Amino acid sequence: MSGEDYHRSIIHPGLTTSTSGTFYFAYGSNLSITQMRIRCDHNPDSSRPIALARLDVHSWIICQRGYANVVRLPPSTPTNDASTVWGLLYNMSPEDESRLDLYEGHDPMRNSDPVVNPDPEGQVERPYLQGNWDYNKQYLAVTVTKWLVDPTDFGVEVPNWQPESQHQTTVRVLVYVDEVRTKPGAINWEYIGRMNRGIRESVALGLPESWVNAVMRKDIPAGVEVDDDGYVGTADGYVEVEATEAQDHVAEKEVKEWHETNGHESVQEGWR
Repeated sequence: MSGEDYHRSIIHPGLTTSTSGTFYFAYGSNLSITQMRIRCDHNPDSSRPIALARLDVHSWIICQRGYANVVRLPPSTPTNDASTVWGLLYNMSPEDESRLDLYEGHDPMRNSDPVVNPDPEGQVERPYLQGNWDYNKQYLAVTVTKWLVDPTDFGVEVPNWQPESQHQTTVRVLVYVDEVRTKPGAINWEYIGRMNRGIRESVALGLPESWVNAVMRKDIPAGVEVDDDGYVGTADGYVEVEATEAQDHVAEKEVKEWHETNGHESVQEGWR
């Protein structure tokens, strides 16, 4: 990534609770630590899951683009699985957040002249309008139910914290939200395998499997997996569909090949 592209990326580290990076709430295929390690390789700590968290008064859907999204619900909505989104927290460096922006369709090339949110009071939660980005950046409050590492590493004080203990801690985090495509749609085939990998890896950390079965499994059939080369398929064999996201988003296989050839240098420069 060139210095120019990095400085054009829109980073707001002060809008999350973390004092050492950006708290990021993953609810889609970035539930996979494997995928995060591929995408965010500038600082290894960026792809280390630090907590399990819950986003309330939102629904989890597969939107019209065929990928995961969260949709805000009315404040009076009863609390249940359908009005709750579970996810993993990461603490990202600015460089890795900028790289993740590319994967989430929030890069300068897609929206070169972003419009500031005209509502001054709403800018803390939503600094910019979505415009041509695939996902907008929102800064929302989530409830951490389990810290996987010491929260004081990020400036969060949790009284009597112990490893593996349950807590209810409210923190502000970055959430990528598609504000335009908020209706349910059909899932893209290549996304199923990556979502199943994310489900498997996050459930192993404590993400509630009952919620996965009640909410995610409506759209994500079990048994479709992604292989080491980034292809998806079933136990009967893989199909020729690379695990890319959409349009010009980059395939995992291409990223891996670039790393093998060039080491961990600028990934974006290898795409051009």
